[in-house]
Amino acid sequence: MPMCGFNTKMVQGIALFAEGLFEATLDRSREQKMDPEVAFKQELRDITAFLDAIERFHQETKRSSDRTTTMTRIVRWMSEHDR
Repeated sequence: MPMCGFNTKMVQGIALFAEGLFEATLDRSREQKMDPEVAFKQELRDITAFLDAIERFHQETKRSSDRTTTMTRIVRWMSEHDR
């Protein structure tokens, strides 16, 4: 197990994320007939935009909620915005 308090689910989540990123890159490359490197960079831009949206939601939510409620709402929001 890695250091820094990671648990098994976190490591599995990172591995699953990497697999999804790879598949999304290949799909975008094929569907939009673009170079895989260009498709990868676009996927990263999309991920950055999604992370920015999560942070905005987090900042708005934490003003009126405790930490547990905030995290629960963020997880629910993320699942509702899954493409």
